[in-house]
Amino acid sequence: MHPSLRKHLLVAVICTMSAGASAMPSRARAYHTYKERLLDTTAYSLERREFRLGAMKLSYGIFKYLEISTYTVPWLAGLFLEEFETIGSPNVEFKSTLINRNRFALSVSVEFLWGRVSSCTNPMLNPDGQLCTTEAEFSTVNWLIYPINVASSVRINSRISIHIGGQYTATQATGGTRPFEGDISGSAVVNMLQIYGMFEWRLSRVVALTLTTRWLPYVSQTVVRGEIVVDDDTGATIGIQADILDNNAFAVIPGAVFSWNRANLRLGVGYGAFFVESVGLVVPASVLNFISPEFDVFVRF
Repeated sequence: MHPSLRKHLLVAVICTMSAGASAMPSRARAYHTYKERLLDTTAYSLERREFRLGAMKLSYGIFKYLEISTYTVPWLAGLFLEEFETIGSPNVEFKSTLINRNRFALSVSVEFLWGRVSSCTNPMLNPDGQLCTTEAEFSTVNWLIYPINVASSVRINSRISIHIGGQYTATQATGGTRPFEGDISGSAVVNMLQIYGMFEWRLSRVVALTLTTRWLPYVSQTVVRGEIVVDDDTGATIGIQADILDNNAFAVIPGAVFSWNRANLRLGVGYGAFFVESVGLVVPASVLNFISPEFDVFVRF
């Protein structure tokens, strides 16, 4: 798909979703109340026919206790990186609150995120800087990420709640390139387990203070398998196992969620690694100088 066409299509889809959602009536309110609970890092989900439109996430309540969501950042990556062959990185998440009683809630969610990037990286075939004309001249990478999340929420009293959960993320990537008339192809796999908890203290119906902790107790070795083919008679198969991420990455993040009639603002900054909620992956702490942020602004109706 041509880069400019892809960008215009993505902008049109986002604008259409926003306009259509805002035109639909709803009685939902966003104040911190007994019924309206925090959605992120908790077991709670949207009510039936309720919308959430935000900078980081778009959600809709299909049925009571079942919502469908998509994260915006992976989609928007296609606006800035012309190498994407897909419209950004398409993703969808389903979250179901299986149990929601007076003081206890339990949910399960699963997300699928996939994409493909391709670039002309073989100057030997195009010494004059011309565009690649055949598929063999491109280097491509495809990926599939699917986090599975289980979360529980316990209401201690009207002001204090505790949320605890775990997330298992499986990542697969495949790719290929053709340098110097040879072929190189391969795949990589890495899996990780994240444990998290959040303490919530409601100061008023507008302000809720939070303290979130995240820990990565398990990261599998990154397993890379590949094949190099020089010609019909020459080639090799390779296998590599390497430790790329720290098993004990963690983050401690104090924050606050401000909730008005419809608008919500989530802010937080802490110490440790950066846990990317939209893809279920972890950025090592040294990359952001041990700063771990949280941010979202959204309307709920």
